[in-house]
Amino acid sequence: MRKAVVRLFDNKLVYIIISLIASFMLWLFVVNSVNPSQTSTLTFYVQFEGLGVLDDYNLRLASDTPDRVDIRVEASVTDIGRLEEHNQIVVDVSGIREAGEYDIGFHFAAFNTLSGGLSYAPVRASQSNTDNTIIVRVNRVTGQTMPLEATGVTAQISEEGGENYFFVGGRTSVYPEVLQIDGPEEVLAQIASLEVVAEFPLPLSETTTQTGTIRAYGYDGYPISEEDLQDVEVGQEPLHEVTVSVTVSVSMVKEVPIRPIFEYGAGANEENLSYQLSQETVLLIGDGEVLREVEYLPLSQIRLDQVGIHDIVQRDIPNPPLTEIYDGVESVEIDIQIRDVTEETFHIPAGQIFFAGQAEDVAAEVVTETLPLVIRGPAEILEELDESDISVLVNLTEYIGSIGRLIVETFTVQVGDWEPEIVGAMALPGQGIIVDLRRNG
Repeated sequence: MRKAVVRLFDNKLVYIIISLIASFMLWLFVVNSVNPSQTSTLTFYVQFEGLGVLDDYNLRLASDTPDRVDIRVEASVTDIGRLEEHNQIVVDVSGIREAGEYDIGFHFAAFNTLSGGLSYAPVRASQSNTDNTIIVRVNRVTGQTMPLEATGVTAQISEEGGENYFFVGGRTSVYPEVLQIDGPEEVLAQIASLEVVAEFPLPLSETTTQTGTIRAYGYDGYPISEEDLQDVEVGQEPLHEVTVSVTVSVSMVKEVPIRPIFEYGAGANEENLSYQLSQETVLLIGDGEVLREVEYLPLSQIRLDQVGIHDIVQRDIPNPPLTEIYDGVESVEIDIQIRDVTEETFHIPAGQIFFAGQAEDVAAEVVTETLPLVIRGPAEILEELDESDISVLVNLTEYIGSIGRLIVETFTVQVGDWEPEIVGAMALPGQGIIVDLRRNG
């Protein structure tokens, strides 16, 4: 036995084995003393691979998908340091084909630099998942275009300027006017309308542009919470963070008088004419520089030889360029009265109808035997008036070149030496003079 032991120690192989064991034990001692293993909780950023594949299947990661995760790591001090330096994990989602919630494994971006002996598990409190995976929620995405309504804009307008005008809020415009929103089908189906919410500095006295945010409303008329809309996006920006441009157009409103324009005649003049407008003024809204120059609005001309002694005439209200009628009134009635006059019908014989303006080689002959005319003027004048005091002049200038019988409806009536504003003929619609035109010789 003793000889066998001696022979064993004389064997070089035994010494080699003993040396290797001793070296390994020494290495373990050194490693555990100099680079010991430890457990640490580190924060890692999540890098997703295969997002393009999700797009191909109209899928998108939910907005609550973590972009970082806390992981409890047990490794050597050296590897812990490497993980802290390369604090990123990689999650491959290219295998997902349907919307849902998935537990997906990950690997460290610094995996190739680790020395081994690594164990780990996510420890994020909100993740109820198995070890070495993280929870990923995927939505099926659809899109729709919706108009923006500026009903949530609040603004107060200042009153400034002279006594006849002040500033008020005009139309509100939004840019863009529509939004393309993307999100889960079941969420978009709940959105009935999009409203712009904006507040403007008070008070306003000129057109102002501000940024506004978006508020979504359901079909019940109530706003949808941001939490329910967290997966709805415009481009790649969450809907509740999108801002749009809102412009409140502040225009001048001015109260402007309405003024009728009269052509006197048939016994009507400035002294015996009175009238009443159904509306004396109108509110115009529009460009301030234009409105400041507007003193009154002239109505289209009223021929007083075409209205009765007491008559009501209607005229449209004009508005200058770059302005609109603010209070919606489009026309006005003028109640006209011509005082201290009377009317009488006279029958003018053909011999008192004369011509002017005809061609030298054309002769004109009146076919009409008598022309009935209504003459209006003061009663005392009409009492002394007879047909011989009334003459009719027909101007044929516009008929040069015409030959044959025609009816002339435009002519001038002269009553004695009286001005038409004192005594004059009424214009009778459809009343004409029949004239024959023939060449001389």
